[in-house]
Amino acid sequence: MNKTVCIFIGIVALCSCSSSPAKKSLQVPVNEPHKTHAEQGLYFMQSGLLAQAITEFDEAIKHCEVKYPATGKKIYTSRTTAESLMYAVLSTSKDESVEVIDTVCSDAYYLRGFTAMNTGRLRDAEGYLHKAVSMAPVNAMYLSALGHIYQVKRDWTQAVDYFTQAEDAAQTYSPEIIRVSEFSRAKRGIGFNLIQLGKLNEAEIKYKECLTLDAKDKSALNELEYIKIMREKNNL
Repeated sequence: MNKTVCIFIGIVALCSCSSSPAKKSLQVPVNEPHKTHAEQGLYFMQSGLLAQAITEFDEAIKHCEVKYPATGKKIYTSRTTAESLMYAVLSTSKDESVEVIDTVCSDAYYLRGFTAMNTGRLRDAEGYLHKAVSMAPVNAMYLSALGHIYQVKRDWTQAVDYFTQAEDAAQTYSPEIIRVSEFSRAKRGIGFNLIQLGKLNEAEIKYKECLTLDAKDKSALNELEYIKIMREKNNL
């Protein structure tokens, strides 16, 4: 299974407060310390040991920045063939020298952002997620995470923008195993922030689209009920 998919599943388990014991970190070749630290950081995060996870993610990032310096080739990270091809085309249009690698380094930024947010460091989380997105501009998971940051900041318009980018990216570039999940997540994010902007009709459309993907989507059903209540309350 693709490493980023594994990380995604790990985060889902963490966020749902799974009582299952975290798996031990995988053995990674010693000449790839960034992978070793990222894997160990994920293990600590799944175990609820955020301080240790932060240390490992910071080490992973440090090794990534040495291995792929900012003064070198433009580095993109990819989860799918379609995503890799998109970056190749993008590099040609920009006439830049690029290298497309696996997602370990961008995942390290993403997960570091996740831990920063969970320790109340919203500005740091935003910075780490922007770095992840700069390495993978059509990674729907990263884009939705950044959208959530702006949602927390109550910057509804910016949040809609990032969730919309995530929606577009998920449809074309997300791994098949998590495409529907990332597509739905983006749509719910758009819907929530449209409600905050008072655009109930547009929000309703997004939540109904979620139900076409999963008729039992509880979040979408709850938000549609909320929209109904808001309309009745305000005679809309």
